Amino acid sequence: MSDVPVSTKLSGELSLNGDVEYHNKSLAVAKRLSSVAPLNFHDDFELSEHRAETDSKVTELSRAYRHILTAIGENPERQGLLKTPERAANALMFFTHGYGQKIQDVVNDAIFEEDHDELVIVKDIEMFSMCEHHLVPFIGKVSIGYLPNKKVLGLSKLARIVEVYSRRLQVQERLTKQIALAIVEAINPTGVGVVIEATHMCMVMRGVQKINSKTLTSTMLGYFREDPKTREEFLTLIRQ
Repeated sequence: MSDVPVSTKLSGELSLNGDVEYHNKSLAVAKRLSSVAPLNFHDDFELSEHRAETDSKVTELSRAYRHILTAIGENPERQGLLKTPERAANALMFFTHGYGQKIQDVVNDAIFEEDHDELVIVKDIEMFSMCEHHLVPFIGKVSIGYLPNKKVLGLSKLARIVEVYSRRLQVQERLTKQIALAIVEAINPTGVGVVIEATHMCMVMRGVQKINSKTLTSTMLGYFREDPKTREEFLTLIRQ
């Protein structure tokens, strides 16, 4: 029979069990941390540089908006307009953030090998852009179809591509073609079709002031241009 008191033995076992548990938890934490990419000084520097550049643009735009308010006869010092130049500057930066994006970054790794050669369509993608002639919005929807060539693109990436090119100063005709060409660049399909229907504030708020007018543009590439049946199938499906 052991001379070691039961209370001492029990205390030792609890302590040992506690050490083992702590050790196991420490290993688990270390494993998780090892899977996290280490902080890259170069990346951190680039991020800081980007923020500084953005702040500089916002400051410059705010100054310009302040001049605009003065030019139209407003008082930028009155309470309701004190922060308007900065708000407008930040809004314009958001409206045009597509200039800072690249298709390669947006598509990323969402390209998948797939033996599928039938139509893929995503329709009625909401779109907001800025008319480059009057700096007022045009708003509408985009429908995209393509015939895969052994590769398919993540469905959300089609909407992302629309966002990249619509968040710039644009004309609808160019926007339609840029979206189609971006899909060709990403996955080289055998055919692409893009249709945009939009309402332009430059026709609604000014000029002819036709509030019910809509503008339709399309770009057809590959089989969508060459094969009337493929084109008609696409156009029929997006109208449903």
